[in-house]
Parts: sequence; structure tokens; C-alpha cells
Amino acid sequence: MGFLRKIIFFFNGIFNFFILRVNAVKCKDIDIFGALIINNKGTIVIGQFARINSSKFKNIIGGDTRSSIVVKKNAVLQIGKNFRMSNSAVYCAQQITIGDNVMIGGSCKIWDTDFHPLNPAARLDNPNENYNTRAITIGNNVFIGGCSIILKGVDIGDNAIIGAGSVVTKNIPAGEIWGGNPAKYIGKIQANEGSGTI
Repeated sequence: MGFLRKIIFFFNGIFNFFILRVNAVKCKDIDIFGALIINNKGTIVIGQFARINSSKFKNIIGGDTRSSIVVKKNAVLQIGKNFRMSNSAVYCAQQITIGDNVMIGGSCKIWDTDFHPLNPAARLDNPNENYNTRAITIGNNVFIGGCSIILKGVDIGDNAIIGAGSVVTKNIPAGEIWGGNPAKYIGKIQANEGSGTI
């Protein structure tokens, strides 16, 4: 590691320490590579041994982006142990629950809200209020491929795989592979499945 990158790494560590404290994030043994963006007005709990990449230097497939976590007032983001995320965004307006051993690839988005009202008159009156939200649940051992988007109201079962670039609009059963826009069933995870790329 070059001298300049060591300096950047050092100052990012200080920044992340304070950003976690200021935002009252409950976590233990978390590794953050790069500068994480957090805006918390609700509750954030991150399980033990999480690893978050938030730098173009740590995951080249993520592009020139950073990881961000936004939790709105009274909303709850609950993340299990051994969480992995690279240069991705989690936006929680109601509730997002993520299980243990979940991997989220580069440049993914997980949003439990529409952000703006669907009714044109309501959107014209106030575009930042009265929008729909529905909780998201992601089970244990789930792998979400890079550049995927998980939308509000979705439940993803244990051991499921979401193919890269997918837009997930409905529930995914446990142990299945889904992909595409909108995501559709591709197959089942085999018990002896080896390594590979989705």
C-alpha cells in the first residue's frame, strides 16, 4: 500500500469511527474500507464481523461509488452477523431486516420506499411526503449480485441468489436463483453447488 493510500486509510478510519458514533449505530467488530455515508434518524443494528467496502479502491466492480445507509425517523434497519456489502446503498423508511452471512455485491440498492407519492396531485403538492413504504426482509446466506435493486415489500428467503443487474419486485423463495428485470425464477440451488458466477 502506497504512502498516500495509508494516509487516506488512516483518516477514513477516524471518520468512520465518528460517523458510527454520531449516528448511534449499534455494532461490534465492523471493518469499513473507505468512508461510509450514514444518516440515521431511527435505529441501526449491525451484527458482529460486518465488512463494508465504500471506496473505488476496494471493489472495482462497484464503480466510482461509496456505500451509504439512510434510516428515516422511527425506521429500523437490523443486519445480522458476517454481513458483506460493497459500494451499495440501503435506504430504510420503515423496516429492513437482513439475516446472517448476507453478501451484497457492488452498486446494489435496497429501498423500502417509493421516495415520492405516486399520485400526481400529491406529488405536486409535496413530493417528499405521503409516499408508500413496505418492509423488506432478506434471509440468511443470501447473495445479491452486483447492480441489483431490491424494492419495497420484498421477502427473500434463506440461501437465495439474485443475479447481477436484477430488479426484485416480489418475494423470492428460499434456495432459489432469480434474475432479470423484473427478476424471474431461474433455478434452484443444488446441495453440492460449486463456485460459479451468476
